[in-house]
Amino acid sequence: MSEIVEAMPVTRFDELRDASGVIRPQWRSFAKMLTGLSPEDYARRRASAAAMVRDNGVTYNVYDESAGQSRPWQLDIVPFIVSAADWAQIEAAVLQRAQLADLVLRDIYGERKLIAQGHLPPHLVLGHPQFLRPLSGAEPAGGVHVHLYSADLARTPDGSWRVLASRADAPGGLGYALENRLVVSQSFPDAFAQMQVARLASFFNAYRESILDLAMSRRDRAVLLTPGPYNESYFEHVYLAHYLGLTLVEGDDLVVRDSQVFLKTLTGLERVAAIFRRVDSDFCDPLELRGDSALGVPGLVEAVRAGGVVVANALGGGVTESPGMDAYLPSLCRALLGEELKIADIATIWCGTEWGRKEAAARLCTGMLRDAFDARPLFSRGSTARLGADMSAQDHAKALAHIAQRGETLVVQDIAPVGMAPTFDNGVFGARPVSLRVFAARTAKGWIVMPGGLTRVAADETVRALSMQSGASSKDAWVLSEAPVDSFSLLGGQGRSVEIKRHGESAPSRAMDNLFWLGRYAERSESLVRILRAVAMRLGDAPASAFELTQKLVVPFSQSTETPVAADPGDESGLAAQLQLLIYGRRKSRGLQRLLARVESTAWSVRDRLSLDTWRTIHTLTMREGLPDESQPFEATGARFYLDDLVRRAAALSGLSAENMTRGPNWVFMDLGRRIERASHLAWLVQQAVYDAGASEADNIRGVLEIADSAMTYRSRYLNQVQIVPFIDLLLLDEANPRSVAFQLAAIETHLRELPRITLAQRNDVPGSIAAEIRALVANTHPSRISVCEHGVRPALGEFSGTVREHLAMLSDAIADAYFQHAGRRRTGAAARVGIG
Repeated sequence: MSEIVEAMPVTRFDELRDASGVIRPQWRSFAKMLTGLSPEDYARRRASAAAMVRDNGVTYNVYDESAGQSRPWQLDIVPFIVSAADWAQIEAAVLQRAQLADLVLRDIYGERKLIAQGHLPPHLVLGHPQFLRPLSGAEPAGGVHVHLYSADLARTPDGSWRVLASRADAPGGLGYALENRLVVSQSFPDAFAQMQVARLASFFNAYRESILDLAMSRRDRAVLLTPGPYNESYFEHVYLAHYLGLTLVEGDDLVVRDSQVFLKTLTGLERVAAIFRRVDSDFCDPLELRGDSALGVPGLVEAVRAGGVVVANALGGGVTESPGMDAYLPSLCRALLGEELKIADIATIWCGTEWGRKEAAARLCTGMLRDAFDARPLFSRGSTARLGADMSAQDHAKALAHIAQRGETLVVQDIAPVGMAPTFDNGVFGARPVSLRVFAARTAKGWIVMPGGLTRVAADETVRALSMQSGASSKDAWVLSEAPVDSFSLLGGQGRSVEIKRHGESAPSRAMDNLFWLGRYAERSESLVRILRAVAMRLGDAPASAFELTQKLVVPFSQSTETPVAADPGDESGLAAQLQLLIYGRRKSRGLQRLLARVESTAWSVRDRLSLDTWRTIHTLTMREGLPDESQPFEATGARFYLDDLVRRAAALSGLSAENMTRGPNWVFMDLGRRIERASHLAWLVQQAVYDAGASEADNIRGVLEIADSAMTYRSRYLNQVQIVPFIDLLLLDEANPRSVAFQLAAIETHLRELPRITLAQRNDVPGSIAAEIRALVANTHPSRISVCEHGVRPALGEFSGTVREHLAMLSDAIADAYFQHAGRRRTGAAARVGIG
C-alpha cells in the first residue's frame, strides 16, 4: 500500500505531498498506518463503514423534476487531515466572517448605514428575493442574527485558501459531519487516538447552551424545525435533534397564540422557547412571507417581532449568501471591522456598475456567469452558473447583451482549480477536488469554530462535481491539535446528577399519528405477505386451492383489478403472472412493494422516535436489493423464500416493539394501530373464507389458520377435525389466542385506558366507548350462532364481521379526533431549498 500512496499523481495543490513529492507532516502518521494495512484489511474497514452508514439509515435525498429518491450517504473513510498551522488560519478567518455576517445583517435590518455610506449598493439588498421586509426594524433575541455560520473553503494551486460560499440563514451539514466522525473514528480508532484529533462535542454543547440562554425560560420546549421527511437532509435533522436533546418538529406541529409559539402535543399546547431552524427563512411563515409555503408556522414573524420566541438563526439571513454580496465583502469588512478579510473569496465582479460590466466582459471567457442572487451550490440542480469556456460564440454574445441590459442581476466569478485530497476508489488511491465546510457558533463567550467540518469530494476531477446533488462524496475532517484534546461528550452525564424521570416530554400529535399508522401499515404488510405465501405454497401441489385462496383473499385484499385474474384453476401460468406482479411489482397500487414502501416512508417520518435496532429492522424489511423484476417469469421457490424471510423480518419488528419499546406514547400508539389493523383483518379473513359454504370450506379453513399463524393451536385442541364452529371461536372470540379478534380488542381497551384525558375531546372518551361496545359484542357472541348456514351462506357471520370492522373504523377515527386533531394535514405548496449542497 505504501507504493500506491507514493505513486499518487501531483495535480493542482496536493494535500498529501509537497512539491518535492514528500508526504506532508500532518499526513505522515496516517500514511504510515496505511502502509501497515493489507488490501484485505482496508477493504474490510471500508465495508464495515459502508455497513454502518447503511444500517444507521444515513441518506441524502436527491430530487429531480419528476421524482425523488434517497441514496446512502457516500463516505470515503480516508479522512481530510488539517495541520494545526492551517487550522489556525482557517479558524481566524471563519471567526472574522461569522462576526461580519452578523454585523451586516444587523445593519441591513436596522439603520442601513452601509447603503447610506455607499459601502453596499441598494439593489443587492432591497432587490434581493431573500430580503424579508416584514422583519425590517425587528431586533432578534439578544440582538444576535447569526447563531450558526458556515463557510466552504478550498485550496488554490499556490496553497492559499479561498472561500467558495458562505451560509448564514440555515447552514446545513453539521449532522453529516458528526456522523462522518463517528464512522471514520471507528474505522481507524488507533490512528484517531494517537494523532490528537480535536473533538467536536464541546462545540455542539456551547452552540446549544448559547441559544437556550437567550430563551425566556429553560422550562419551555426547545425544538428543531425541519421541512420534513422529504427534505434532502432529513437524516441530519433527526440526528441533530437526538444529539442536542431537542424535539424534532415540522411546521404543522407548531401554532402561534398571542405572539407565543406552542407545540401541539397529546396533552394540549406547550410553549416553545427556542426554535433551532433548518427551514429557509422565506418558507417559515406563510402568513407574512411565502404564501405558498407548506412548511412554515403562520404568525411566526409576529412572534419573532414581539420577542415571544428565539429563532436561530434569526429570519432573513439569506440576503448575505448571494454571490453579489461577495463582491463587496472586502469593503464591508473594512467598514465594519476595520481590517482586511483574512481569507479572500473567489474573485467576484458585480455587473451593476459601468466598471463592473466592462471588467465582467473582459473576464467572461475564463470565468463563470451567475445570477447575482443565486446562492445554490455551484453547478448543483437549479444553479445558474455557466462556464464562459463552455459558451458558443452565439451564447457568448447573448451573455454580453444580458450583462449590458440587466447587469445588476449578474456576477462574473473567477475559476481556480481547487486542491486535491487523497481518495480511495476501485481498489487504488487517487486524488479528487475537495472543499471543506467549516462551522462557527455564537456563544456567551463569543464565537467559536468547530474543529473539523464537512469535507466534500468531487465525483470526478472537475469542480462541477463538488455538489452533493451532483454525486459528490464526503470525508471526515481531522484537525490536529498541538494541545491535549478534551474528552467532553454530550452523550454522557459528565459527572452531573440528573433528576429521575419515568416518562419523557409530552409527544407531538403528528408523530403519534405517524406511529399509529406505522403500526397499521406494518400489520397490513405482514397480512398480505402471509396470504401471498399461502397461495405460493399451494401453486404447484394444489392449484385448485391456490386459485380459491386467490379469488377469496388475494384479489379482494389487493383490489387487483389492474391485472386479469386467472380464469380457472387450471390456468397456473396466469395465476403465477399475477403473483409475480403482486409480490414484486413497484407500480401495483395495492401490491406488496407499495405497502412496504408505505411502511418505510412512515417510519422515516418518525425516525427520531425509533431505536437504531428498530430502524435497521424496518430497513431490512423494506429493502428491495436483489429482487427480481416484475416482468420476469414467476419462480415459486424464490418467491416462497422471499416471503418466508419477510415473515421473519416482520416478526422481528413485532418482537422489538413488544420487548424493547418503553411503555410510553410511542409504543401505545404504534401498538394501537397494529391491534386495530389485525382485528379488522381477522374479521375480514374469516368472513372471506367461510361466509359461502361449499366443498372447499375445509381447505379454506386450513389456509386461513395457516395465514393467521393459528394452525398449531387449532391442532393442539382439535387434532385434524376441521370444523367451522371451533375455527370461528379460535380466530374471532378466544381472548387467549394472540391472533384472535377478541385478544386485539382486550389489548385495545388496555391501551386506551393509558392515554391522557386532558382536552375535552379526550375526557369525553369516545374511543373508550366504542372499544367497550365492540368488546361486549364479541364477548356476548357464541360461535355456533354466527356459524349457522342459510341457503349456502352464513348471514350472521357476515353481519358480525361487518359490525366489528365498521366499529373498528369508527374507533380509528375517534382516536384521531381525540389525539391527532392538532396534526394538520400537509398542504400542497412549495418545497424548501435548504440542504447541504
